[in-house]
Amino acid sequence: MNELCGTAVLSRHPRAAAEARVVLKAVAPGDHSGSDTAELLLSEVVGNAVRYATGEEIQVAVGFDEGTGVITGAVFDAEPGLGGGVRSCHVTAAEDAGLETGRGLDLLDMLAEAWGVATVGSQGKWVWFQVPAAA
Repeated sequence: MNELCGTAVLSRHPRAAAEARVVLKAVAPGDHSGSDTAELLLSEVVGNAVRYATGEEIQVAVGFDEGTGVITGAVFDAEPGLGGGVRSCHVTAAEDAGLETGRGLDLLDMLAEAWGVATVGSQGKWVWFQVPAAA
């Protein structure tokens, strides 16, 4: 398995999503058919960490497996819980129409091949996802 990796420690700041995308672009090929999806998901997960987590920094890790074509993105923040995010499957259509936020987990469900949360005791959690190349 030949994997390319990139990592960064970023300030918990609104610019963090843009900085995380720079890491992704340095690792994943620009012509990868899942790059745009991976950028969207990475931005969403970083945005959630910036908005809801505690601590001054977040960590970003991106990997690209040249053999399988899978991009893996992961974001660590110092908040052990996933928080009170709203999932569209838990709200009525009328409630959903009025929501301005809360679609991040839905995006992960719809667009990632796989995703999950790995807690690190009381220190925080990694939220990760995988995006394959389109068939």
